[in-house]
Amino acid sequence: MKEVRVQKRYKCDFCKQRKTKRFMIEHEKMCYRNPKRFCYYCENKGFTIEVMEPEGQGSYDEKIDCPYCSRFDKGMLESIEKREAEARDEE
Repeated sequence: MKEVRVQKRYKCDFCKQRKTKRFMIEHEKMCYRNPKRFCYYCENKGFTIEVMEPEGQGSYDEKIDCPYCSRFDKGMLESIEKREAEARDEE
C-alpha cells in the first residue's frame, strides 16, 4: 500500500467553502459575505447602470441595485466583529 499525499485545505472566514490556499485567497477577496470585499460587478458603487432599449423608442439608462452587494449579510458582519473583539481580548 502506498501513502497518498493530501493537499491542505483552507476554509473561508465568511462562508463554508473549502479550497486550496491559492484559491481561498482569491475567493475571500470577492466572497459576498465579506464586509470588506471588492465587487467586480458594480466596483463597490452599490448599483449598476443598464441601458434599456424598448422597441421603437430611444434608449435610456436605468440605475439598478447590484444583485451581489444586496446579498450582503449584516448578521455575518456582527458575528465577525464579535469574534475579532474576543480574539483581541484574549491577547
